Amino acid sequence: MTKMKIILLAATFALAVTGIARADCESDLIQLEQAFKTPNLTPDQTAALEEAKVKAVAALKGDDDKACNTAVSAGITKAGLTMK
Repeated sequence: MTKMKIILLAATFALAVTGIARADCESDLIQLEQAFKTPNLTPDQTAALEEAKVKAVAALKGDDDKACNTAVSAGITKAGLTMK
């Protein structure tokens, strides 16, 4: 199985776990957690996800679901993964 197929399967799994609730920060953080479990993440991908985690947790503390979703979406995209 190629690295890209593994990444796509992991991203698909993450989407299935979180469902449709994009505006809910807790769901977004679950999806981000699943993205960290993607096999063979590069240091750049891991850094993008870490940056997203910091921003998302700050948004969670501020009860800002939109900022949380934006941070998670941007981090996952920057890492080269997909989010629905």
